[in-house]
This record gives sequence, C-alpha cells and structure tokens, in this order.
Amino acid sequence: MKKSLLSKVFSSGLQAIAVQVLGGIFFILILLFLPKDESGAIAWANNVALVLTMALSFGMDQVVVRRIAASDRSDWAAPAYFFHLLILNIISFAILSSISLVASNNLGSGMNLLPWMFLVQGLLYIAAPLKFFFNAKQQFKPYAIIAIISNTAKLFIGLLLIYYSNLTTANAIITLIACSLFELLALLLYIIIKRKFSFAFKWIAYTKLIKESSAQFIAVLFDAIHARADVILIGIITTNAITAEYTLAYRAYEITKLPLTVIGPILLARLSRRFALSSTADTETKAKLQHILMLEGFLSTMIPLVLNILWSPLLDSMFDKKFGTVNAQVFLILSICIPLQFYINLLWTMCFSARKYRQISTIIGATAVLNILLNLAFIPIWQGTGAAIAFFITVVAQLIAYQILAAKYVARLNIITIAKFTIIAAISYLIARYITGSYLLQIVISVAIYVSVCLLTKMISKQHILQTILLLKNKQS
Repeated sequence: MKKSLLSKVFSSGLQAIAVQVLGGIFFILILLFLPKDESGAIAWANNVALVLTMALSFGMDQVVVRRIAASDRSDWAAPAYFFHLLILNIISFAILSSISLVASNNLGSGMNLLPWMFLVQGLLYIAAPLKFFFNAKQQFKPYAIIAIISNTAKLFIGLLLIYYSNLTTANAIITLIACSLFELLALLLYIIIKRKFSFAFKWIAYTKLIKESSAQFIAVLFDAIHARADVILIGIITTNAITAEYTLAYRAYEITKLPLTVIGPILLARLSRRFALSSTADTETKAKLQHILMLEGFLSTMIPLVLNILWSPLLDSMFDKKFGTVNAQVFLILSICIPLQFYINLLWTMCFSARKYRQISTIIGATAVLNILLNLAFIPIWQGTGAAIAFFITVVAQLIAYQILAAKYVARLNIITIAKFTIIAAISYLIARYITGSYLLQIVISVAIYVSVCLLTKMISKQHILQTILLLKNKQS
C-alpha cells in the first residue's frame, strides 16, 4: 500500500525541521552566546567548508535523486556516489589538516578551524547518498528519525553548555563532529540491517554518473559560491564581528525557508516522473504548477511580514542590543528574497526535471559571478548591508533567468503575482505599524489584513490548495 501524501509531507517535514530548524538553532546559539570574534570565525570556516564539500559532490546530488526517482533500475547511482564522496572527503581532510598543522602560526582563527568544520560537513555529505536513496523512493521516515535524534541531541548539548557557562569554540565543534558522525553511522546501520541498499561499486556505473553530472558540476560549484560568497568575503574584507552579525541574519533567513525544504524533495520526485518521457508540460500540469506558484507565493510572503515585525524588538530585548537593530536592515533585505526563492525553486525543479542541465549551469554560473562582483563592490562600502543587497540583486537575476528558461522549454508561469503579494504585505505592515506600537498586535493586524485582502481579491483560494495536493499526489484532477 502506498503511503499517503500526508505521511510523506510529515516525514519530509521532520527532516527539514531537524536539519534546517534544530541544526540552524544550534548555530544561532553559537552566534548569540559566543563572543562575536569567535562565532564569526566558526561561521566563516563553516561556509568555506560547505563550498568545498559541495564542490567535491561534482554536481551529483540532484542527478542521483532524479535517476532513482525516475526508475527503479537506477539504484546503482547511490553506492557509486557514496564511494566517490568517501574517498574525496578523506583526501581533502588530510590535506587541510596538514596545511593547518604546518602553517598554524601564520593562519587566522577561521583558517585554523577550517579542517574541523570541513570534517563536520564531510561526514554529513558522505551520508547524503544514503539519504537521497530513501528520499528518491519517497521513504522519508528513516532519515527523518535519525536527523531528529541527532539534531535534538545537538541542541540539548548546546543548551547544557550554555546553562553551565561552558560553551566554547572547542566544545561546539566537538558536538558538531559527534552528531555528524552519529548520522552517518546510524544510516549505515539501518541500511545494513534492512538490506535495502547494495554497496556494490561498478566502475561503468560510476563513469556514467560522472558523465551525466559533468554539466551540473560547474552549476553546483557556482551555486555554492553564490550561497556562501557573501559570508566568506565579509570574513576576508571586514571583521569576525561583522561576519557574526551577517551570519545570524542569514541563518534566520535560511530557517524561514523550511516549507521549501519540506516540499522540495516531493516536488522533484513527482515532476521527474511526469517529465521522464517529455520535457514539455501538458495543459493540466501547467495549470497545477500555476496553482502551486500562487499557494507558495501567498504563504512565503507572510513569513517576512511577521519576522520583520519581531526582529528588532525581540533580539534587542533578549541580547541587550548585541543583535537586533544592529542587523535589522540586513535581515529585511534577505527576507524579501524568501518568496523569490520559493518561485526560483519551482522553476528550477521544472527545468531540472526536464533535464535542462546545461542551461541551468549557465544561469547559476553567470549569477554566481555577478554575486561575487557585487559583493566585492558593495561590502567595502556598506559591509553586511552591502552583501545583503548583492544577494538580493542576484536572486532577482536568477528568477528572471529561470522564468525565461522554463517558459521556453517547459511551461510559462505568471510570476508577476509575486509583486502583488509583496505589495499587499507591505501595505499590511505599514497599516499595522501606524495603528499600534505593540509588535504583538502589529503581527495580528498585519496578518489579518494580508489574508483578508488575498482572499477577497481571489489571489488565494481553495482551488489552489486542492490542485497543489493533486499534483503532489501525482493524481489526475
């Protein structure tokens, strides 16, 4: 019996909550309770480590998921990717550790921490093919349970360290390494016990995977640079303290994309099957995709509306203005990107499922270069705010490029609705701020106005929800 859509969404949601929320909160605790210089160094090293591990993936992540989701005869992709990551991460960790040992006196604090943050990310990446294997088959529960245990333990240890005033850089990194190792070993143990996965490595299969992923390699590399270049360049150009302020805002922005993390794997698997034979969407699929676009726009625009009301008063009062007003402008700019990212993900999923790898690589490469150039221009002038502006401009450029690509090869969707949702949210925010000075009442009033206007203007309706569910269930209307 097939699992219900609700079960899949729940299990995928548990994964997202564990990794994106609980894991993200642990990093936020580091930023809030360690001195800014130390937390900024950890943030910088972690972002460099993420870029390195993503580069080592060679762009195989989505290709492995798409292959396994599209055909049961492609299970070989997961073990091939597993051994690829295992070998390359071991070699890379040895090189980084050697550099750190030989030149430790000449390196900054962030560079000295890099081997250990790379170990954290490397362990998680080695486990990724095992996770992708289950996710591609819509079996989200195994990793969801493991991730919940790991990240709950991580957060609990972090809170204990704070309670006993023993949160240090060393203790934080040890905790991260231990929890990453647990996830890898737990997945391996589960797979061995259940015998649902073959570790047989076939060189022909591996070379086939390399060939198919080659078009994605540059895309993944540039995508990683685009996502992390701001923090890396802030750490190089400015100070660890400014890096910490920007990273906190960016971490909060990442956590707010939780719904995207939940629905993304399900949507990719569904569209991969729909576009397995033809890259062009039929009339029915186009209509359902437009309904998803409207529903995502409505929900994702509400997130920055609420959080921007809370940001300054909440953080200022809790942390004596260490964070809050000092980086409110950065968070405002980043949060505007939230609905844009939801739209980009839908358009990217459409194009990727239709196997437009080369065009996707071109878009990601071009916008990554644009992002780096904008960061180099803006950070020396406006520091963290400059990085946020650069990120926003790049996201807009990506949205336009993916819209053009999707309209040409897959389906044309009306993305102008994003501007309408944004305008309604902005007006709701201003009215609430004018009516009362209480931020709690501002949230109630602004959300009430936003939802009411969207319903009255039929920007959102019951039909949008029903058609979205039908597409995710992979059923005909």
